Amino acid sequence: MNYQKDVSEFMILGEQKIASDLNLKNEQSKLYMNLIEEEFEETAKAFNEDDLVEVADGLADMVWVIMGMCNSVGIDFDNIWEEVRDSNMSKFVDGKSIKNEAGKIMKPETYFKPNIKKALGI
Repeated sequence: MNYQKDVSEFMILGEQKIASDLNLKNEQSKLYMNLIEEEFEETAKAFNEDDLVEVADGLADMVWVIMGMCNSVGIDFDNIWEEVRDSNMSKFVDGKSIKNEAGKIMKPETYFKPNIKKALGI
């Protein structure tokens, strides 16, 4: 499944521009940033109300508008995802993690920061 492609099809049908170059400065990116904020707030409200159905809907909606933002600003999300995934997986040493008191997986010496510039091709 390619979420970004699905959203591209929607945007094309909706006569929204798919950016061909990296550019944060456009009206459509402002729209999608507002939609991301709106969907996050709705999801947080559903979570606080212990509404699993609305949380699931909100999570899917957030992914949708995040992919719309990627399309609006020219980001190939798969490249970013792979770079961040590799970085996150570097937190495991011999298949094991180190966690803090809250359960967050910590960064051991094997950790390396994702090279987002490389993933963006800049």
